[in-house]
Amino acid sequence: MREFLKGLELDSELIDTIMAEHGKLVTKDKEELQTLKSQLKELKENSKTADELQIKYDELVRQNEEREAKQKAEEEDKILTDNINSLFEGKTFTSDYARTGLMNDIKTGLNNPDNKGKGIQDLFDELTKDKTDIFANPNQQKDMEAMGDSEQDNNTKSIPLVW
Repeated sequence: MREFLKGLELDSELIDTIMAEHGKLVTKDKEELQTLKSQLKELKENSKTADELQIKYDELVRQNEEREAKQKAEEEDKILTDNINSLFEGKTFTSDYARTGLMNDIKTGLNNPDNKGKGIQDLFDELTKDKTDIFANPNQQKDMEAMGDSEQDNNTKSIPLVW
């Protein structure tokens, strides 16, 4: 650059002043370029951070939706279970297994599209009709007590055997 200015036949003092100004501008431009590079790097890093935060946010939203859906399903199942249990009042089952099995069959039946329009009572009636192994028989016979003397004579040695 200095050679270019000498070619214009400028005096050396003026060339030194121009070169000093040019040096200041170049330095200023270099500093601004460094600042811009630094800002660009920071923006890229923040962009990654923003993307990571968005991913974390989306995951938290998904987990919250799953938790709410699970909680709603549990509440609905509790209401359904309470309704079925109220239908079971006064009935004695042959076992807890029979009770639980009938409850699960009713719940499954309610979700079956073939049973659209049917209620708990309808399914209960269908599932228990002509079944003898679900409910305990209220008229069940008791074992008969032994007949005869309750005291036995164990002194059989004195009785002669006659053949």
